[in-house]
Parts: sequence; structure tokens; C-alpha cells
Amino acid sequence: MTGQYPLSTLNSALLFLIGLLSLTYAGQSVAQGQDTTPWSRDLQVIEVMLPGFYSNANQAYFDGRRKVHNPQSRHNLLIETTDNGFDVTLSAPDGTVISNQRWSLAEDDQREAVRMDISDAGGTPLCPVWWTRDAAQFSAQGDTKCTEGIDSPAGLALGEQQFWWTPRGASEAAVKLHRARQFTCYADIPGVGGGRNIPYTRYENLSLHDQGAETWFVDKDGRNLGLRLFNVDWPINNYDGYFTRDSLVIYVIEKLDDGRTKEHGYAFTLPEANRIGINLKWLLASCFMISGKVDTPTM
Repeated sequence: MTGQYPLSTLNSALLFLIGLLSLTYAGQSVAQGQDTTPWSRDLQVIEVMLPGFYSNANQAYFDGRRKVHNPQSRHNLLIETTDNGFDVTLSAPDGTVISNQRWSLAEDDQREAVRMDISDAGGTPLCPVWWTRDAAQFSAQGDTKCTEGIDSPAGLALGEQQFWWTPRGASEAAVKLHRARQFTCYADIPGVGGGRNIPYTRYENLSLHDQGAETWFVDKDGRNLGLRLFNVDWPINNYDGYFTRDSLVIYVIEKLDDGRTKEHGYAFTLPEANRIGINLKWLLASCFMISGKVDTPTM
């Protein structure tokens, strides 16, 4: 009987230690359940969504087509990630830089939002804006009392596919930019198809994006030929009683000796497509985001 007491003592000690460990881990579990603020999470998402190449070619085209008052000219916007934020370049289609800015994000607990500090290329501070989350997008508003630079936006809107920039000034309309996707193309002359064994010349490694960009090449006969991609986001219908659907469009174009640009034909597909082609018989063109040389084979 006396031999059982040490075991009882040991069991009691083990139970005591297990109890202490349970309390310790319980305390750690409570510490691990620390919730962040919504704007802290928003900052992470905005950091990922902002970078990219944008263009308002769609807006500029339809402003002209609709003959709106004070139409927007065409702009390109490049947002690149840097070590301490973003480098932002607004340019004309020919590459002329209109504005260059630096953006940086920070949590603002007082405003319960994401603050974005803005400065010009020389480091001079401009008016900041504050990001908040809306339905399927983020919106940013500046302080109307701030006067530190007219180039700072009055408002911004960021979605998966679009980025809208509202300049300062009561009469200024938003610049409606679309996120561009990069494509690589080739063109075959003539446009051989159907497995026919006919000699052709291939012009490849032609690069462009899908927001109205063009790429050009000179064929062996000296013709200045080109391809254009346009992911059309219709703000209107093209006739009554019909819903005009968005499309990714490829055009075959040519620069003539008199300076005019001739359109030989076009084809269209779904706007989310990652490849598109056209065969005019005398020319075949194919544009893609992923080459068949590296794409994953499927059944």
C-alpha cells in the first residue's frame, strides 16, 4: 500500500502541470485573436490593385463619337511600385510626360481610412487623399480646403478593371481610365490556313496593349502594316432596342503614302479573352497574352 503514494503524488504533480500549461496556452490563444482595423486590410488590397498601365482611350473615343461638351483627350497612366510607395506617370499617347508624382500609403486611425500622401517629381508635397472601401471598389477624396498643388486629384476611384481620376476644379470631369493588358502578336503574309503547305513570311514579336494600342511592321513589299487592339467598354448602345455587348477587337491597318490610315478589317471576341486572331487570306494575325510555346497543354 505504501508504494502507491509516490505514484499518487506524481499524478497530482502531472495534473497540476497540465493545468498550468492549459492556462498558459489559453492565454496565448486570446493574444493571437487580435483583430486589425478595416483600413489596415484595405491598405493591403490597395497596394496590390494600384500598380498597372491604364488608358482612357475608350473614354476619348466615345466622347468624340457622342460630341460631348469639353471632351477628354487621351491619356496614359503608369503606376509602378517602388521601395517606399508608387511612381506615377501621366503621359500623352506619344509618350510626352504630362505629370510625374510619388504616392505613399499609410493607415490613418483618426479618419478611419487609408491616407495617400502625394508629392511631385521634385518631392514637393501636394494635397493628400483618403481611401475608403465602397461596393466592389475603393474611393478616395481629398480635402477641399487644401491648396497645395492643382495637380493633386480631387477624387479617385479604383476597381478591378478601371481607375477614375477627378482633377481639382468644379468643372473638371473624371478621367476614366481602363487597366490595360499586354499582348504579343505575329502576322503571316499570306494568311495560310487549313494546314495548306504554302510559303509565307512571319512578322513576330509585335507587342501592344488592349487599350487602343498599335504595333507596326514593314512587309517585304514595303507596305507599312499594323495591328490595333481595343477592349471596347460600351457606355452607349449602337442602336435602339439593343444591348451592345463589350468586345475585344483586333484591327488590321495600313499607313498609306498620303498619310492616311486605312482599315482593312477587324474581328472581335469576348472582352475577357486572352487571345484573338483574324485571317484576311492575304494576311493572318494572331495576338495572345500567353504563347502556345509556353502554355499548359489541356485535353
